Amino acid sequence: MDDTKLQWAAVGLERFSHLEEKIFQTVEEIKAIREEAEALRGENSRLNEQVKVNEDLRNEIGKLTAQFDEEREKSRSENESLQRQIETMRQTETETLDMLAQLEKEREELRERIENEREELRERVEKTLTLLASLDTH
Repeated sequence: MDDTKLQWAAVGLERFSHLEEKIFQTVEEIKAIREEAEALRGENSRLNEQVKVNEDLRNEIGKLTAQFDEEREKSRSENESLQRQIETMRQTETETLDMLAQLEKEREELRERIENEREELRERVEKTLTLLASLDTH
């Protein structure tokens, strides 16, 4: 019977050793899983920070885009206003040049009329002087 007990003891010891090995492997796996979980928590935390930074950047881009759109619209409006002013100035310039041309024409006509009247007056003065001279001689 002692042999049977020894055999059973050896089998029990072998089973215990096998169970002990499984427990050791399970403990090592749990340690590895905990380490991996901790690494994943760190990675998750880092990714959450990146998501927050990305959201902040997205919000900033949205604000800048809205500001850019507002400034672009303001510039477009100012540009249109300046174009209207330029067109008005061009029309005024054309009207002024037309008026200047008309005034120049009138001035030239007046100059010619004055020259004609001067010539007529000179002729009349000469005739009058001639008449006066002829009266003095008689």
